[in-house]
Formats: sequence, C-alpha cells, structure tokens
Amino acid sequence: MDPEHETWKMTAGCDHAVEYVYQFLDEELTWWHRARIKWHLRRCSHCESAYEFESKLKSVIRQRGRSEPPPELFDTLRALIEEERSNRDQDQGQDDRP
Repeated sequence: MDPEHETWKMTAGCDHAVEYVYQFLDEELTWWHRARIKWHLRRCSHCESAYEFESKLKSVIRQRGRSEPPPELFDTLRALIEEERSNRDQDQGQDDRP
C-alpha cells in the first residue's frame, strides 16, 4: 500500500480519536465508536501517549476534587462577601446624597 495513503489514514484516525477522547474517557460513546478508538490507540503510539496523559490528568483531578477545602477558606470567603456588601452599601448611601 502507498505510504502516503497510510499516513493520511493515520492522521484521519488521529483526528477522530482526539475529537472523542474525553467522551471515550467518560464512557459516553457507543460501542462502535469505543471499539474504533481502542483499535486506533493500539496502533498509534502518539495518540496512545496523549490518551494516557489525559486519563492520568482526569484521575488526579477526580482524586483531588474529593478532598474537603480547608475551613479557613470559608472564613476568608465570608469576610470577602461581608466586605463587598459593606462597600456596596456605602456606595449606595453616597448615591442618595444631593
């Protein structure tokens, strides 16, 4: 087979795999699309590396998202909200003056 034709086929497959990588990771694709992407990943080391990176990144985000934020964060947020309310009330009070 013509090597140029093979390169085009791989590039087209890469575009397809990249287009659906997040849906693939979230298992939101049909069986057929998943099978096609799996087939491509087995044959394309570039896409396989990209997939592994995205998979690990998603895993880290999922794990870190489960931890509770520190209590100080809530205290800081409350203080900032209160400060913003105070500033807004002062600004509105100045608007009422002649």
